[in-house]
Amino acid sequence: MANPAPNRSPVFESLNAQLSPGSVREYEDEFYKPRPQGFWYHDGSVWTEVSATSTTPRKTTSQAEIQPQIIRLCSWNIDLLVGLIEERMAAALAYLCDLISSSPLDIPIVIFFQEMGDSDLQQIREASWIQERFFITDFDERNWLSPFMGTTTLIDRRLKPVHVFRVAWYSEFDRDGLFVDISLTRSPSVQNEENGKVLRLCNVHLESLVADPPIRPLQLSEASKYLHEENVAAALLAGDLNAIQPFDRILHSNNSLKDAYLELGGKEDSDDGYTWGYQVPQHIRERFGCSRMDKILYKGEIEAKAFERIGMGVKVEESVRERCREEGEQEWVSDHYGVMGDFEHLGGWKLG
Repeated sequence: MANPAPNRSPVFESLNAQLSPGSVREYEDEFYKPRPQGFWYHDGSVWTEVSATSTTPRKTTSQAEIQPQIIRLCSWNIDLLVGLIEERMAAALAYLCDLISSSPLDIPIVIFFQEMGDSDLQQIREASWIQERFFITDFDERNWLSPFMGTTTLIDRRLKPVHVFRVAWYSEFDRDGLFVDISLTRSPSVQNEENGKVLRLCNVHLESLVADPPIRPLQLSEASKYLHEENVAAALLAGDLNAIQPFDRILHSNNSLKDAYLELGGKEDSDDGYTWGYQVPQHIRERFGCSRMDKILYKGEIEAKAFERIGMGVKVEESVRERCREEGEQEWVSDHYGVMGDFEHLGGWKLG
């Protein structure tokens, strides 16, 4: 007997229409300029916004001191195109809570999410471990170009964010880059005339599907301009880069960026590098194969020390799996694996 057809949510139906091939909307130049936004912290009772003119709250005394040269970055696309999205996000957050809890206490952590919806942001806001340990860039979807397929970033509260902004890409699907600047200082033994520079983080979900002419090269080129600005000592860009065509393999080098997976010895077309294709229905895998869609790129005075995939084999809670089978849905949290990397600052730079 054939598997039942999945029950598709209104979110899926809207996105399915949006993802149908069409023309890219073009806007006035002003639309593509940086859009500053605030970020949020939990004061023990409520989430409070830190605006561009506010002072970043200090870390609580219960938090361990950090290794000032090291930062850990996790990135994960949590599939929004399937049913039971709240149950999937709950399982993803439970997995990440365990992952973060098992990480060394002195390594600060940043988490990038892609394919977020409003219910995902609500679950992020309500997670006690996030309230205790992280700033969040998005309380709701007000800064997204679309209520679907949003990006959001969690920033370790022991770090000092000094600037958060978004840049809209030329895109059919309302994609943008979410940038966070983290304060850096320089060791006393190094000339400090360049103090005031930042570590710039960029959370991206590049254009889906195949376009003619290609759009992803334009998007990554635009992101790279901001990563190479004068006040940026080092930069990390990560997310779902939708790397599904031959030209995607050289986009990082075309933009003077390094690929953490490749720099640490990884090879293209290798099973240990693929992040998409294993957690999809068999007929989808047979049609599209596997891809290394999700990456961490970097530049400047920073180097990759470790890289691994995360979220492999993570499924919804056992109590939800029967519903998945009844509704013809996959049990995995996402069709993507996430990626995680550790990076060390060079040149005497330290997290401020």
